[in-house]
Amino acid sequence: MGPVEFPAQSLLGRLTRVPDRRDRRGRLYPLAGVLGMLLLAAINGESSLRGMWLWSVARWQRIHRELGMMEFPDPPALSTVWYILDGMDYEGLETELSGWVERHSGKQIKRISVDGKQLRGSKRERLGALHVVTAASHELKVILKQQPAVEGDEVAATLALLASVPLAGRVVTMDAGLLNRQTTECILEGGGDYVGVVKGNHEAVRGAIDEWIDSEISPLGQAT
Repeated sequence: MGPVEFPAQSLLGRLTRVPDRRDRRGRLYPLAGVLGMLLLAAINGESSLRGMWLWSVARWQRIHRELGMMEFPDPPALSTVWYILDGMDYEGLETELSGWVERHSGKQIKRISVDGKQLRGSKRERLGALHVVTAASHELKVILKQQPAVEGDEVAATLALLASVPLAGRVVTMDAGLLNRQTTECILEGGGDYVGVVKGNHEAVRGAIDEWIDSEISPLGQAT
C-alpha cells in the first residue's frame, strides 16, 4: 500500500513535507503519522515523550486510521519513536508547523521578538540549564523557532536563528545586547526591519543614548 495523501495545507499534509532522514530500509511507520500522533497527544495535555507515547498506545485503534497508519494494527514501540526523533530534521519541522499555525490562525505575522533565555526545567545534574535564543510571534503568541546558544554565544545563535526565519515585511524586536552590525545587516538583507529594547542592565548603551539625546543635540532631551 502506498503512502496516504493528505490535503496539502492540512497539518498532516505539511508534516509529509518534513524531510525523513531515516534509511529507506528502516522506514516502517510513516514520519508524518508518528509526528501527528505525538502532536495529538501533546494537544491533549501530555508533555513528555513517554507520556505522549502511552496516550497514543491507549487510543491507537481510534487514531491510527486518521493518521494514515491504517495498515499498522499495532502502535510503534517507544524505542522506534526515540529512533525517529533522534534523527529528526527539527528545522524542517518548525518551518512546517509555524507555516500551518500562521495560515490557520487567520493572522499574519508582522512582528517577531528575539530573546535569549534559559529553558525552565532543562537543568540536569552537573549541567546548567539549556541556553537558547527564541523567535516568537507577537500576533500568534507562539514560539516560532529556538536556536541553542552554544557556550552561551547568543549572538551566533541569533544570526543562525535569523537566517532560518522568514523576515520579509516583518519587524524584529530584540534586546539591545543582541543588536550589532551583523544582526541588523542580517535582518535588513532578509527584507525586515528592527527595533532594539534597552533594559536597565545595559548601562553603557543607555548612557550612549542619553548622550545622543542631549538637550544641546535634540529638543527631545529638554526638560519640561
